[in-house]
Amino acid sequence: MGNLFPFSLSWKDYLPSGVGVGDHVRNTDVRDIIRLRDGTAVTLRAVRPDDGDLMQDLVRGLSVESRYHRFFHPLHELSPDMLARFLQNDPTGAITLLAVVQQGGKEVAIAMAQYVSDPYPVRGEFAVVVADAWQRGGLATQLIQTLICIARAAGIAILQGDVLADNEGMVRLMVNMGFVLDDSDDGAYLLKASKVLEAPEWKCSPLARLAEGAKRRVEGRMGV
Repeated sequence: MGNLFPFSLSWKDYLPSGVGVGDHVRNTDVRDIIRLRDGTAVTLRAVRPDDGDLMQDLVRGLSVESRYHRFFHPLHELSPDMLARFLQNDPTGAITLLAVVQQGGKEVAIAMAQYVSDPYPVRGEFAVVVADAWQRGGLATQLIQTLICIARAAGIAILQGDVLADNEGMVRLMVNMGFVLDDSDDGAYLLKASKVLEAPEWKCSPLARLAEGAKRRVEGRMGV
């Protein structure tokens, strides 16, 4: 089975274009160490402004099938516009997480996960991609769980994403994680997976703290 993770066909329409450096997550040292099913330790952290090469290397290293399943067209690398937007981090607008390991004395990205608010705080649209060699190890599940915790802490009410209807593994994962599946407006071959963000059954990652300051800033601007 290929790497078929949720991804909205209109993803780029949701990405904010006006987020400045000051809106990046300030607490960049917040990270989490998780264990895959085989015991491998993987670090999860928020993307930093200088992570462009890591993200490009991840995308370039994907198989054609995995790239197509993630982006719905077999692009070779992220365009400059997409890369700049994916490097933005504001849990009330858009956030990217990287899963990294040490290989050959340097940090290598083996997966990434994003959500964008559409609009905040009504819902967020999410997507995940895992490098081919690291698929089926439980990494996608842990990334989605972490996105749920961050989005909920940021005040987002619903998390949703598109799933290919014939992707039995991903459909099963979504159901097991409490997502509701409905027909997608983007085509009969897609399902819309949605989850109301109530208190999760699992222990949330320390990365949920990334949302604390962002939510307070938005509430301050809104006079809440």
